Amino acid sequence: MEIEIVDFIVKVAACVCGKDGIISQAEEKAMLNLIILEYPNYPLERFNQALDEFFDETLQIEDYLHKLARSGLNPFIINICELSASADGLDIKENIALHKVKLILGSEI
Repeated sequence: MEIEIVDFIVKVAACVCGKDGIISQAEEKAMLNLIILEYPNYPLERFNQALDEFFDETLQIEDYLHKLARSGLNPFIINICELSASADGLDIKENIALHKVKLILGSEI
């Protein structure tokens, strides 16, 4: 697995989590825990770097998803977005970015 792919997954999850105005500590912790569960060798420093880059970049969620299009990780990407975005207790049903992820990755009903 290319480490850059995991970086893009972190950035997609950050897009979804940030749509309510802020990425909470609970959301960030959930993202990290889910990444580490799937990719135990992914370093914390790399996770933090990916988040820093996300805040410095002007890319849209579609740009990140385009880079993940052929990764074969759609279920994991959707799962991390859903679980991390709901980690702070806010309702994710109206999260437009999450709906966009599901639509683009093919699981929106």
